[in-house]
Order: sequence, then C-alpha cells, then structure tokens
Amino acid sequence: MGSSNRPLLACTMGDPAGIGPEVLVKAFASAPLHEWCRPLVVGDAHCLEQVVHSLDAASRLVVRSVNEPDDGVYGPGVLDVIDLANVSSNVRAGELSAEAGAAAMAYVLRALDLARAGEVAGIVTAPINKEATQLAGYKDMGHMELFGRVLNAPEQATMLVSGKLRTVHLSTHYSLREALDRITRERVLSRIQLADHHFRSWGLAQPRIAVSAINPHGGEGGHLGREEIEEIGPAVEAARAAGIAATGPLPADSVFVRAMRGEFDAVVAMFHDQGHIPVKVHGFEESVSVALGLPIVRTSVDHGTAFDIAGQGIADPTSTIEAIRTAAQICAGTWLAQA
Repeated sequence: MGSSNRPLLACTMGDPAGIGPEVLVKAFASAPLHEWCRPLVVGDAHCLEQVVHSLDAASRLVVRSVNEPDDGVYGPGVLDVIDLANVSSNVRAGELSAEAGAAAMAYVLRALDLARAGEVAGIVTAPINKEATQLAGYKDMGHMELFGRVLNAPEQATMLVSGKLRTVHLSTHYSLREALDRITRERVLSRIQLADHHFRSWGLAQPRIAVSAINPHGGEGGHLGREEIEEIGPAVEAARAAGIAATGPLPADSVFVRAMRGEFDAVVAMFHDQGHIPVKVHGFEESVSVALGLPIVRTSVDHGTAFDIAGQGIADPTSTIEAIRTAAQICAGTWLAQA
C-alpha cells in the first residue's frame, strides 16, 4: 500500500517510567502497523532503544530519529521517532516523578502541534500518570481535559470500544456522587447528539444509539428512582424528535449485551464504571478509547501506566495495537466497516 493511502499517525510514548515505551516497542515489533498507517512515535529515542535491547528486539527493530514527519521511513522493522530527548537517568521504571510527568506531557503537546498543523492525520496516546503530570505543574485531569483546553473543545466525551460494543460516557473522572448530579436532560441529550454526529461522520446514515438507565430495572416506573422519568427519558424523546434513532432509557444489566449482539451502534453510559466494566469484561486486552468532540482523530490505550509491572517486559501490547489500528481505520474512513 502506498504512503498516500496510509494515514500518518503521531503515537505518543506516554510516561517514560510506565509501560508506554514497552508496549509501543512490542507493537512495532509484532504487528503489521505499517500496512495500516505510517506510525510516528513522539518520545525519547534513547529510552526506546533501551527497551528494544531489553526485550531482545534489536535484531528486528531499529529506532530511527527524525526531525519532521516527512523524514520518516515508515516501513517494517523501523520505529521512526521525533526525539524530544527529555528522559534522564533519574527516571526509573515504575517510579513516580515530576520529570517523567513533564516528559509525557511534552510528547502530547508536540503531537497536538503536528495535528493542528495538518502534518499528521491523527494521534494515538500511550498512558500518562495524572499524579506525575500534576507534580510537573499540569492541572488537567487527563488527556481529554488537556485536549479540550488546548483545542478549545469544551463538549467532548470518551468512547470505549471493544468489537461491536461502543460506550459513550456521560461523565468519567468524577466521584459517583458528582456523576449522579451530572445526569441532566441537557447533558444526556448533548451526549446522544455528539455520538450521532460522529457515527454519521464515520459513514452511518442512521446510527442506533441506546441510552442506559441509572437505576435498577430502569427505575421501575419511579419506584426505584426518578432520573429515568425526569432527566434521561425526556432527553431520549428530544433526540428522537430531532431525527436521531435513540432508544432508552434501557436497564444497564441488559443494554450492553444487546449492543454486543449488534442491536445498537453505541450505548450512552451514565458514569465511568457503568461504561468501563462491560467493555473491559467483553475484551479487556482489545479495548481502546476513542475521543469524541475534538477537531482531530485521537485514540488511546484503555489502560494506565502500570507502574507495578513497568520494566519487567511482561506488558501486553494488544490495546496499543488496536488503538493504532482503530485510528488508522477512522482516518481512512473504513472503521465501521471493519468492526
């Protein structure tokens, strides 16, 4: 496949003390990434070279520093990297530090610069550690908050994907108490509209959007809670009146199974764990995160920095591989045909 048919993706290295460098190296060494896209890592070349040698991948993978995206080779056996050279010997695998947090954010910001300049088609992010980035002086709770601020995109959402199960979250990084307070007609309707907009942009003429209830059995007509009657249900009706194929509120103990079977294209979940748990149970290693509401394509691994196993060579690269594959397919306009 020619380079013009393969989207160029910026893949950030993540926290250098976490498993990000390892899973990236393993992905490049074991998967046909270059058949799907032109993957360009934004990170620290020396750190990546150390991982290559520690994994005994030196015979089949060369780390190659480039200055600009156009300088990349983007072929098998080559890991092209824009080298920010910002990881010193003070950064140790599995150890929290401000230096590692600052390095991780520098990769994301450089990737954002490339995307805004139109030099890459999308971004794939390896995990950052929120405590480390806050030690480095960043107040954003995570990637999405940073992207929303830098890109001036206040209406954004996380969608987790594993096969045909795709969950769009009403809220993510809030306590359960705060998440419940955020279930309003306006916010639920906005999430339904956001999901519908993106799926239409990806090629579906009439996306089928399911909306989860929050209370057991969908509230049992108000006997087990009134959120479905007062907030969620009216939002679904408003979406339907606007021509969106929305269904709900549906009991959370069945709606995700129905989506797995292909009945719905996406499910709007009411809070973090309601959406995360079914996706991770359905396919923990394969699950990835897709950002909605941003003016760029961005996917991410669906795991953290895993400091407890960093540097041990045992991290699973499957989510990284799937995040790169998904971003490549979205950019090429083939994603939903592949799911």
